[in-house]
Amino acid sequence: MISVGLSRCIAEKLTGKKYKGFYITEKCKMKKWKITAMLIVVCIVLMAGGYLFLRIHNGIKIKPTSEHVISKEVISYRQDDAEWAPDHLGDSPYTMKSSGCLVTCIASAISSSGDKVTPGELNHVFAENGIYDTDGNIQWSYIADMEGYSVEVYDGVSEADIAQCLSDGHYPIVRVRMHGIGNYHFVLIVGAEDGDYVCMDPLEDDLTKLSDYFGYVYAVRCVWKED
Repeated sequence: MISVGLSRCIAEKLTGKKYKGFYITEKCKMKKWKITAMLIVVCIVLMAGGYLFLRIHNGIKIKPTSEHVISKEVISYRQDDAEWAPDHLGDSPYTMKSSGCLVTCIASAISSSGDKVTPGELNHVFAENGIYDTDGNIQWSYIADMEGYSVEVYDGVSEADIAQCLSDGHYPIVRVRMHGIGNYHFVLIVGAEDGDYVCMDPLEDDLTKLSDYFGYVYAVRCVWKED
């Protein structure tokens, strides 16, 4: 393969003329390469922006307007605890480990209010009472029909509803996206401090912040047991 520079030298030796066209061709190639690279970068940025928009566009970004003390009575559970990780959600093919974030949050909310129940025990109660559909989704109205249980299903997402739930001594369960843009996931809000909500994440050992999920919430629920 003869390089452009060598071809130019051979042509000049044979003809005794200077061929500037080779320089022009090289510059054109360089410009085309730069334009192509820029277009690729622009496309990547647009695709990333579009993906991010699609992942968060249904969420509402919220921050607390007042602080709510984190109770020392808060009990954290993990959905993948070996004691109940393999248990199925009702008759569905899904297990506590793979899809039990919601029932784990409910167990934590109830336990933190004084009626201690593990996620494994609550999952068993839900299964016996037909709370799950065939895909392992919780049917909220069925929980409300259970003796001693109360449920609040909010139509939208608002700081006011979350604040009221906390003020009433309950714990809001909120749907977020893992790492802000990942799959849907449920966490339990247990308080608010330093301008951020504090959460119990059933896949984390320590308490987290709502800002860890970019501060976006996609749904709010509240479950508690009456005295």
